[in-house]
Amino acid sequence: MSDAGDIHLADLNEERRRRVLVLSSRRFAQLSHRVLIAPEVFGAPDEVPFPWRIEVDGAVFAVDLLRSLSADRLLEQTGRAPAEAVRRARQALHAIT
Repeated sequence: MSDAGDIHLADLNEERRRRVLVLSSRRFAQLSHRVLIAPEVFGAPDEVPFPWRIEVDGAVFAVDLLRSLSADRLLEQTGRAPAEAVRRARQALHAIT
């Protein structure tokens, strides 16, 4: 079961797969069979990075595009975000809500 900080390739719909940063806890996934994810976004980097965009090893994950996803739509795990990146993502989520 996935935990906060895990990075997975995910099936976001019928034809779209994208890497996502898991923000929810393993316990949440076990109880609900869902995960809260921030999808990876592409494009030119912002001149002033927004605090809700989290960089992990050159990839940028958008906390402002947070969504819930069935846990079975997580495909292979491709990495793990450092604890500091997870902390920043949770701070960004708190700031948004």
